[in-house]
Amino acid sequence: MANQHHVRQFLLYVFTLLIPCFVLWTVASGPIAIPAIGVADMILSSWFPDVVNGLFIDGPNALLLTEFGEQNGQPIPLSQAEYRLGFVMNTRILSYSLPFYTALHFATQKKEYLGSYIWGLIVLFPLIIFGLLCLCLKELMINLGGLFFNQPGIFVPNSNVIALLYQLNVLIIPTLAPSILWLWQSRNSALLQNSLGTYSQA
Repeated sequence: MANQHHVRQFLLYVFTLLIPCFVLWTVASGPIAIPAIGVADMILSSWFPDVVNGLFIDGPNALLLTEFGEQNGQPIPLSQAEYRLGFVMNTRILSYSLPFYTALHFATQKKEYLGSYIWGLIVLFPLIIFGLLCLCLKELMINLGGLFFNQPGIFVPNSNVIALLYQLNVLIIPTLAPSILWLWQSRNSALLQNSLGTYSQA
């Protein structure tokens, strides 16, 4: 019965916190994305200097500009184009791990909240940066094709690897990573201790 009480209390707190957490995230998703966009910009510009012009802030999105133009849906040399070819990245499909983790973290009874929460953000943020890189690689692969893969002297991951990493970072990691992190940080909480004790007695 005690375990059921802890579970019901936890679920109630989670559902109560999810709404304000996601509302706050929606409002602040632009500033949240800025550090990730800045780091990803440095990596991509250094990794693919002949292909990537830069990754720029566009509200809550990231704008990936290339060193090519576009004509009739095909990339062309920038000197022959009227504008620079670019692609918009939706950073929210990666950063929603933050409000999800926040709701899980503060819905669990702990002796200490703030320190472990900050460490949780430190763990999750590199995953957002990595996910953003994978989104950019996918866009470059699909829209530039051979211009992207045939860069002399530059290592470019295999197309299957890029596709797999893209799917993992969009569909799985933003949900799985905060869940695993919460489980680890809450392993000594009454909720998990009682659940494990009930399981071992079953």
